Formats: sequence, C-alpha cells, structure tokens
Amino acid sequence: MQQCLLDSGGVGGKSTPLAGIVPRAAMPHRALCLIGDGAGGAGSARWTRPLAGRVLDRLSRPAALIEGVDLHLGDPGLVARAQDARAFVLLLPPLGNLSNAFYRVHPRRNDRFIAARAPLRALFPEVDFAPIAFTGHALDTLWATCPERFALVRQELEHAWRARMQQLLALLPPHGVLVDPLSPGWLVRPALTDARGLPRVALGDRQGAVQRICATLGSGGAYRRTQ
Repeated sequence: MQQCLLDSGGVGGKSTPLAGIVPRAAMPHRALCLIGDGAGGAGSARWTRPLAGRVLDRLSRPAALIEGVDLHLGDPGLVARAQDARAFVLLLPPLGNLSNAFYRVHPRRNDRFIAARAPLRALFPEVDFAPIAFTGHALDTLWATCPERFALVRQELEHAWRARMQQLLALLPPHGVLVDPLSPGWLVRPALTDARGLPRVALGDRQGAVQRICATLGSGGAYRRTQ
C-alpha cells in the first residue's frame, strides 16, 4: 500500500502516522512514501526518529524490495497524489526489475520475468529461458554464464533504469530522500546524475538513514507547512 503521512499525524497523535490512502485508480505501492496529502489539519506534523524508523520498516519489507520503476510509472493515480504531497521517501527500484531491450517483465509484478527478447536469445544462445520465472533467476543465470556478455545486458539495464527514474522523479515532490537497498556487486544501482541533489542513503545503515530523513524532512525542512 502506498503510504501518506497526514499533516495532523505524528507519533503519539490521534491519527495514524502511516495512514494508507489509495484511490480506486491507484496501484498498491510499498516502496514509496508520500508525505503530506494536502488534506491535513492546521498544525505541522512532528517528524521524529521513531516515525522515520517506521518508514524504513515499511520500505524494508520483501514486497517493497521487489517493486520496479515500471510499477510506479504505470500507476494512473500517482500523479494526482504526488501533486498533493510535500515530500517523499523512495526505495530505489531494483536495476533489473523493468522491461528493456533484452526482456519483458510483468507490468505490476516487476520481478516476474515474462519473456526474453530476440537480442537476448542471440546474445545467450546456450541459455534456456523457458523455466525462468523471475528476474533475479534470469540475471543470476546470465552473469554466471558469461560475465563479459552480461556486461552488455547491464549497460542496457542502466540506460533504461536511469531514463525511467528521471521520469519518476519528475512526477514526485521536489523534496525527498532516496533509500538504496543492498544489491549484488554486479547489479548495483548506478548514480543518478540529475536527481535534484536528493540525498541517497543506504537502507542497511539504519541509524544514518533515520538521521538523514529527519534532517531532510524534519520540522525545519521540507515538511513544514507554509504559513
């Protein structure tokens, strides 16, 4: 479920700090937290370390870790919700969980490997793609088969991932934090050259991530209500 933090909420408050607001047209998201939905009360929310920790807990769940950028971009309700939000916390999508020139993934379950395209079959003629159902299995197999040829696949993945991430960030509020989960060394997410200076923190460094989220989105930062 995509999460929205309400202006009137906060740890110890009466409202639920991570209340799910999902319009009928929206797809479920677990890797994106939109902060402030434009329908809150008169006060400013209290952004605290426990609240930042709860956000990280949401983003650490297995269902969030597999969400690809295609899911976000394919959500017809995301634009409206993002326009009402003031900030966001985004778990960076896996590099391989997106359709590209070499293979197709499921439009909603982006970890599902649907089909290898002709260029991939030509590049790896010895690989039988019929029993492969998940992107992780596919990429592990390709890398183990030939790291040199896999480098061409990775180059395409990086190109597609960067392009679509720029599209996604253009839809989100100007203030936010990017959270980077641990990945295999041969499948690390590349740098985003045009990420508006958004801080990027490691999911594994919980203390550092909590501190950065609080510093970026706290009471003195982007989340303060404009008077």
